[in-house]
Amino acid sequence: MFRVRALAVLSATVLGVSGALAGCSYSQPAKPVEEPVGLALDAPRVTLLEPGDDASRVVAYKDLDATQELTYEVSTGFDQHLRKDGSSAPAPAAKDKVTLPLQASVEAATENVEGQLLASRNAFVTVGKPAAEGADVASAEGFQFGWRGTDNGQMNSLRLAAPQAATDEARSTVERAITSLTSLPVVFPDEEIGSGAQWVVESRVTGESTLLQTTTYTLDKLDGDIATLNVEVEQRPSLGALSFDGADAPEELRGKELKVMDTTSTSEGTVTVDLTKPLPTAGDVSVTTAISYGADSSDLRVVQTSTTEMEFTTD
Repeated sequence: MFRVRALAVLSATVLGVSGALAGCSYSQPAKPVEEPVGLALDAPRVTLLEPGDDASRVVAYKDLDATQELTYEVSTGFDQHLRKDGSSAPAPAAKDKVTLPLQASVEAATENVEGQLLASRNAFVTVGKPAAEGADVASAEGFQFGWRGTDNGQMNSLRLAAPQAATDEARSTVERAITSLTSLPVVFPDEEIGSGAQWVVESRVTGESTLLQTTTYTLDKLDGDIATLNVEVEQRPSLGALSFDGADAPEELRGKELKVMDTTSTSEGTVTVDLTKPLPTAGDVSVTTAISYGADSSDLRVVQTSTTEMEFTTD
């Protein structure tokens, strides 16, 4: 079977362990973990579109010394089809659901890390007993991750530490679920906002390929420290070049670099944020993105379609 590979560069840079954990009070967990791996994250661009009614408050997290327990679920799907120009490919079903019980805590980021953006918060999360459809992930219980970030919700770096006893399947499954979680941080603008405020967060996400992501947040309601947000997500490829692997690729496209011919995204979702907690307390977000690649000399198109569904619940 032929396969198309995106010619893309990951946006995250691997850091040394000392840089990844600087400023974090690290304690050995009940289940021994491997040396943490650190990833420096690109700073998102946040643009306020509409301040909303009675815009009088700069909304920011105030979760230092907080703890949180929640359940996070993510389902994903990915398909690749050959289509004639103009014909659409069906959206893949969101499957392979992964469920992660999470315990989170936050402390002040007391040290600045060379090569990283300044941070005020250091979040630390431990995964309880995970579950996954079609995979044995029990050995990933005790998986740890965390991030350094700012009061507006921006994540500057990500830390990952898998249990020493985790199988390769369990490790990779949980890592992918965590990557999906951290690809949609709730980042607030620096300006004062009120009910009805709208802003966009532009960032990069990685998966089957690297995508540029524009997330539009609308503040539906702000009641004390509880913010209810409507979420819309648009994704597009960061680079437009594709190459074929496999001898059975269509002859008229074999050996050619294909450019992006069309991109569409559909999404819907809401999240509830307690500003005294580091992660959403409730909500669900679904995103489907279809990218069509082709060459001017052919009406054949390679259509890659991905679907992600996320849900947050608190008992």
